[in-house]
Amino acid sequence: MLMEIFLREKCCISNNEENYMKFNKYLFAFIVLFLSGQLLSQPDYNATPMQLNVNAIRWNFNKTKGEGGLTNQYSWNFATTTAQNDFDFFWPQDHYLSNMLYQIFSPLCLTDSGIVDTSGIRRTKFFHITNQATTDYTWEQRRYRPPDVTVDGYKLNPPYKWQVNEKLIADEILEFEDLLPIYGLRSRVRVYAFSNPELSDIAIWEITLKFTGEIKLPRENPQKRYPDQTIEFWWPFSMSMGPSLAGNREVYGYYGYECEDDLDSWIGGTSKYNTSGLRKDLKVCYYYDYFNKGMPGFPKYKNNSQDNQGDPDKTVGHLFSTQIPGYALLYAPKSPQDLTDDVNQPYSLPHAGIVKDLWGRRDFGLRDTYIGNDSRGRFPLDPVTQGWVVSGRPEKGPMRFVTVGPYKLTKDEKNNRYDSITFVYGIGAGSISWKLADSVGKAWFEGRITDKEKNDIIMTGKDSLLERMDRALWAYNMIRQGKKIPSPPPPPDINVQSGPDRIYVKWSYPDKSYFKDAVTGVDDWYAWRVYRKKGAFYVNDPLDKYSGEQWELVFETRNREQTTYIDTAVIRGVNYYYAVTAVDDGTQNNGLFPGRKLESSRYVNRTQMPVASFKPGLNTSDKVRVVPNPATVAAGPLGFPGTPDKILFVNLPVKCKLKIYTETGDFVTSIEHFGKADEAWDQRTQDNQYVASGIYILAVTDAEGLNGEKIADQFVKFVIIR
Repeated sequence: MLMEIFLREKCCISNNEENYMKFNKYLFAFIVLFLSGQLLSQPDYNATPMQLNVNAIRWNFNKTKGEGGLTNQYSWNFATTTAQNDFDFFWPQDHYLSNMLYQIFSPLCLTDSGIVDTSGIRRTKFFHITNQATTDYTWEQRRYRPPDVTVDGYKLNPPYKWQVNEKLIADEILEFEDLLPIYGLRSRVRVYAFSNPELSDIAIWEITLKFTGEIKLPRENPQKRYPDQTIEFWWPFSMSMGPSLAGNREVYGYYGYECEDDLDSWIGGTSKYNTSGLRKDLKVCYYYDYFNKGMPGFPKYKNNSQDNQGDPDKTVGHLFSTQIPGYALLYAPKSPQDLTDDVNQPYSLPHAGIVKDLWGRRDFGLRDTYIGNDSRGRFPLDPVTQGWVVSGRPEKGPMRFVTVGPYKLTKDEKNNRYDSITFVYGIGAGSISWKLADSVGKAWFEGRITDKEKNDIIMTGKDSLLERMDRALWAYNMIRQGKKIPSPPPPPDINVQSGPDRIYVKWSYPDKSYFKDAVTGVDDWYAWRVYRKKGAFYVNDPLDKYSGEQWELVFETRNREQTTYIDTAVIRGVNYYYAVTAVDDGTQNNGLFPGRKLESSRYVNRTQMPVASFKPGLNTSDKVRVVPNPATVAAGPLGFPGTPDKILFVNLPVKCKLKIYTETGDFVTSIEHFGKADEAWDQRTQDNQYVASGIYILAVTDAEGLNGEKIADQFVKFVIIR
């Protein structure tokens, strides 16, 4: 109980001296608990990075990637030509280059009354570009610890260091608090995520602003603060997202800075899941890939079209950029004193440009742009439809704000009054399916459908986004009412091991309590399911073009004691990845679809290191073969999906030395082989250079059988075509 009191007092948005007195009151007892080893976790005042990853979204929160704090995340600071891990927001996280640019901007806009500064002078301050902040703390909590994942004896995840709380209202909650000194405000953000598959594509962003008057953090010994006063403001919130990073990489060969070929807009709809709540109508802001004929290297496809909306692959037409990310206001109170949801909010959904407005202007008229009171209007559509930019040449860096207000906050230190106000947003993405993106893109590429038909199908993804924001609204209404959201069983720990012509998959729960429903405590476990991905780790990885492999269900059992699966339907030398989920019987699910079975997320315990079956070594050397031969990137099914440079030497003795030479006798590299019958080579020399096309000789020497008997040398000729 004491710990709960401490955390509640310390982690809430501070009331300055009063909260420090409370903090000191419990400090000694807290130290005693800490020294006794009973402390599980606490907010981290070093602002340690956090990660949300319990559903289809992977979202990294890292203070070093913000400018002054976590309030503003600028993922384009790391927009390079390197791998997708340079970014912070991914959806769906198991797809190749599913990373999306995102930028959070929240330029608080004061009314004409401005603010009384520390000198007692009232100053007009219409906006501040980024609300640069100082991060006070970060805090990550999960209902269950992340499962242990072990592959071929290597544990892939470190011990979990944050707090595990089985009574958590969501499967994961990230929390951080920033000080916005230019306004004397504290901002506390809580991000909720759920493993419930009905809520797999959303996160809920809850932000509380509190007028404390602080200019520096408490640990910085603040000397000055804003005097007592009332401020009035609008709060524009923009999560500027770019869905086309994968497409930019594949079509143009680099990541387009600030998503130069994207547009922003909004869609409205009536909720079908929130029959009891006040808010019935949703206004959802979204971004989508368009095309920019002014970009360098703009393609012309074999169907003679230059309409690259959806970023079609240049060789087969597959659509890379069909994601339509967006967000919607879920809750805004009528006032700090009246917490009833104001269905008349948002005030506006204005459009602005990062380059032309955010960075390109310093005039007081920006306030009217951000709140929607300028000539662009409060609820405009996309800039092309509005006629603000030329079709085919959209402006760089679109922004769409959700603006609420005006609101008043009062700071009255003498009477211990520090007004606060909370706003809530749903964040997620919609899209057509991977299968449809593939078939539609290829149909367009081959001239069987028009540009318009392709684009109309892509844009149906906004309907799925609207559906997901409706589910986010339902979820937050459940949270507000203190009701728990149905949850599937947690994913188990998983251990995957390569074997002879097979792969072993084992799994387990750390405790029998995991079989009980997280909300009701009833044992509702139903089945284990094993999934497998062949080839490359990510779906739609170009390395998989010859196979088009997806995650597939390969095994299911209703016997909870059966926790091993031996996969014999594998091909030697081919990489495989696995995930294991748990399914409940649906009896405890009173959520969006009562009675429907709920399955744990397979994103959480995916094996991110490949396994491959092998064959034990032979007692002879006269059966050695090179696969494929000839070795070429165009080997198709004869090659190895996901690893086009891979050459496999098969039917090897138990022990031998493999030496590779050119046809003229030049030494290339050598490999010491022992154990299985296969050995892979990546076509690199001993100097780590790729070999050239040509004829090569594999020398199998110093061979021994299972019992150490000497085996004759063998020489195999093979061809490489690069």
